Amino acid sequence: MKVRLQLKDLKASNKTISPREPGLQKLLEELHLHQAELEMQNDELRIANEKLELQQLKFSGIYDLAPIGYFILDSKGLINEVNNAGIALLETGRGNIIGSMLQAFVAEDNRDGYHLFYRQLLNSGIKQSCQIRMRSTKGTDIYVQMEGIAIRPMRTMPLQCDIAVIDITERVQAEKVLAKTKERLELALEASSSGTWELELDTMKFYLDEFNYQTCAIPGGEFDGRYQTFIGLIHPDDRAGVDQQFRVALNNQKPIDIVCRFHNQSGAICFASIRGHVILETGQPSRFVGIMMDITAKRLLEEESALVRHEQQRNIALATIHAEENERARISEALHDSVSQLLYGIRIKLGTVLDADDPATVLREIYKLLDMAVQETRNISFELAPAILSDFGLKATIEEMAKRLSTPGMLIKTKLNRLTGRLSLQLEANIFRILQELLNNALKHSKASLIVLEVKRNSSSIDIMVSDNGKGFDSVKPEDVASGSGLTSIRNRLSLYGGCLEINSEPGTGTKVKIQLEITPN
Repeated sequence: MKVRLQLKDLKASNKTISPREPGLQKLLEELHLHQAELEMQNDELRIANEKLELQQLKFSGIYDLAPIGYFILDSKGLINEVNNAGIALLETGRGNIIGSMLQAFVAEDNRDGYHLFYRQLLNSGIKQSCQIRMRSTKGTDIYVQMEGIAIRPMRTMPLQCDIAVIDITERVQAEKVLAKTKERLELALEASSSGTWELELDTMKFYLDEFNYQTCAIPGGEFDGRYQTFIGLIHPDDRAGVDQQFRVALNNQKPIDIVCRFHNQSGAICFASIRGHVILETGQPSRFVGIMMDITAKRLLEEESALVRHEQQRNIALATIHAEENERARISEALHDSVSQLLYGIRIKLGTVLDADDPATVLREIYKLLDMAVQETRNISFELAPAILSDFGLKATIEEMAKRLSTPGMLIKTKLNRLTGRLSLQLEANIFRILQELLNNALKHSKASLIVLEVKRNSSSIDIMVSDNGKGFDSVKPEDVASGSGLTSIRNRLSLYGGCLEINSEPGTGTKVKIQLEITPN
């Protein structure tokens, strides 16, 4: 403004300047030039100042409307500036914040952490961060993430600290809930002898918790996290099957539920139940997660229970067979005491017919005795205990049975190998009863013209095969295998010797029944 006034004064006095004064005229022209330059610079400064004010308004709006709290502190920790989010966070007015120490709003048990953060902020000159708990003027606890840096806006200005305060209360509370849930889960898993596992589908990385390290006999920290390494820890007999089921479950994104064996840290066989399912989350890699439960104790109890049941069934079967043999012996005794006596009485009566005064009466008595003998014979004939078995052995008994049951339309052949020596009477009786049941089935149902009985004695087993050329049946269909044709009795007898039974038949091709009994070598 002074330059402009001076120029105006010069212009006013220029009217009296003489043309004979050229130096003054030149000075006047230079002053006009400087005036123009100053006016241009003045306009540029005005425009820059307007832009600066506009930017200041813009950043001031961003600062005040930011969703997180911003605080500007001096080197002593006093608050010089705070935005609206910071005011809302502390639940008070701006006047109660400006000029106060920020540490006054930090919970007492967290102030040591805040002091360390602020000292590092002032001394390091780089960005610092910390997580602390603050308390608003209304007593509300707020968990925050503080991030700040110490700067000098201008060389001539004092050091100030710009701090951003981010409210993470919800996250911290969620983490606490998650920690409690995790603790409960770990207690539940520990109580159930279980551990967790996880497989990343993209990288095939396999993660196991510490409990599974015990189940899989992995020393702490030595598992490399590879899927193939985990598969290699499984018992060799189960390894391929588990790998196959894992791959099928992954390809089809279906749950997995398998039982396999490991060698645990003591070297003993450990049974584990592995269950899991695929988790698909948007923006997250696909994972296969689940639990692994040590079911060794349960499995041993099941096996022990199965052995007890098997022993009970064996005892029941043994008792049943013993009762049957006793009943057959009783029937044999009854046959001797009843039918034989009847026949003996008939013989005596026949000897008196010729000398009797009334032969017709004697004949009527003989007919009554014959009817009684026939009826008695019908009741016990199919339950007789073969005395030939105890007297002459299994081979002679089988040959005699084939001879007696053969007819012109039904030939029964025998193929008996290495049966010259005697077996225990109980074993011989069981083999005979099994052959008797199979032969009765063939006679009743096969409509065959040829039946072959084969018995072969080996060092530790007896092989039996009964085959016929009859009509056969569809052995694939359970309803075609007659459950009431003596098979139950045969299976009961087989259970005493760890025996197995196999039936092969097709319609029109006859039937073959194969049996193997385990025996104790002599």
